[in-house]
Amino acid sequence: MTATADPPQTDDTPEKRTVGLVGAAVVLGLLVLLGFVNSTMVVVVLVIAFVVFMHELGHYITARWTGMKATEFFLGFGPRIFSFRRGETDFGLKPVLLGAYVKIIGMHNLDDVEADEEHRTYRQQSYPRRILVASAGSLMHFAMAIIALFVFLMAWGSPVLPDRDAWEVRDAPAVFGDGAPAYAGASGVLPGDRILTIDGHSARLWGDFVEVVVANPGETVELVLERDGEQLSLLVPVEVNPETGGGRIGIGLAQARENFEDVGVLEGIGTSFTTFSDMSWDAVEAMGQIFSNLGELIDRIVSPPNDPSANENLETRPLSLVGAVQAGASDSLTAEDRLRLFIGFNIFIGIFNLLPLLPLDGGHIAVATYERIREGRSGRRHMIDITRLMPITYAVVMFLVFFGLGALYLDIANPLSF
Repeated sequence: MTATADPPQTDDTPEKRTVGLVGAAVVLGLLVLLGFVNSTMVVVVLVIAFVVFMHELGHYITARWTGMKATEFFLGFGPRIFSFRRGETDFGLKPVLLGAYVKIIGMHNLDDVEADEEHRTYRQQSYPRRILVASAGSLMHFAMAIIALFVFLMAWGSPVLPDRDAWEVRDAPAVFGDGAPAYAGASGVLPGDRILTIDGHSARLWGDFVEVVVANPGETVELVLERDGEQLSLLVPVEVNPETGGGRIGIGLAQARENFEDVGVLEGIGTSFTTFSDMSWDAVEAMGQIFSNLGELIDRIVSPPNDPSANENLETRPLSLVGAVQAGASDSLTAEDRLRLFIGFNIFIGIFNLLPLLPLDGGHIAVATYERIREGRSGRRHMIDITRLMPITYAVVMFLVFFGLGALYLDIANPLSF
C-alpha cells in the first residue's frame, strides 16, 4: 500500500470519464451481486475500503498541517468517475477499488514543480515533517486498532486465558450414536459450560471427569458447572455403556475458551495500549515467520487446487483481500471475532507499511533518515537521487505483485475453512 508515491496519471477527458462510469457500473454491479450471495461480505468490503481511506486521510491531514501541497486525494485507481475541488485539492473516486492515494508535490528529485511552489514540496520540508507525513498512514492504522481495542474492552471486558488443560462442553447431544439416551443434555448441560466438580470430585482435568463417569454406571451424579460467570448444580443420570459396562454421560470435549473480566474506563485505556504493544510484537514475529520461510510460502502459492497441505501451518499462510473478506464474512465468527480481525488487520498493515523499502511508506522514512544522516551538522540539504533506488523499488513491486497474486490464487484454489 503506497500512500505517497505518485500513481499513473490520466487525463480527465469525456472518453476517460465514460470509461470511469462504465467501471463504476461494473464495480457497483459486482457489489450488488456479492450482496445477493452474502450480504456480510459487502460490509467487510466496505470496512476494508474505509480502512484504506483512513490510511490516506492520515497522509493528507499531516501534509496539509505541515504546509505541503496535496493536489489529489482519490479512492481507487484508473479513470476518474467523478471529482470535486476543495481549495487546491481534487477529491474523487476511481473504479479500481484496490487502494487509494494522496498526491503530494515534490516527493523526490524527479518531480517537476513550479519554482514558486518548491517551498511546499515534500522534499523541502524538515526531517521531522517528512517522517510525520510518511508514517501518518501507519499511525492512522495504529490509532484505529487502539480505539477498537478500547471498544472491545468496554463491550466484552479483558480476556482471561484459561490454563492449557482447561476444558469445556463442546456438545451435549440428546442420544448416543447407538440411539441410547444421553442424559447430560436432557438434564440441562449446554455447550460452553465448564464442569467444576462431579460428585464432589474435581473435574478440572478431563481424565478425572471421565474416571468418575465410568465408575458410576446406572447412578446419578451431581455436576457443579459454571455458565456465564454463575455456578449451577445439576443431577445427571449416568447411562450404562453396553460395550464396556462402564458409565457414559454424553458430553463432548472442547478446549476451554477465554473468560472476560470487566474493566473500568481508565483501566481500559491503559490496557488498550499494552494489548496493542503485545499484538504489534506478535505481528512482527508473524512477519518474520513469513520472510524466513519464503520457500514454504512459494510452495503454497504454486500448490494445486484442493491441496490439503496448502493450509497447514497458518503462521506462514498468506491471505489476500479475497481471503480477508471470506474470513470476515464467515458465519462462524461472532461480533467479538470480527472486531479482533479488524484490530489485527490494522496492526499488521500498519507495521508492514513501515518496512524500509520503496514504494512502501517505510521506504520514504528510510530515504529521509539517510538524507538527514548525510546532512549531519553541515546545515546543507542533502537529497538522494531516486533513480539509484529504482531497481530495488521495481524488485519490491514485483515481489508484492507476485505475493498478492499468489495469495489470491491460494484463497481461490485452496480457501481456508472458517
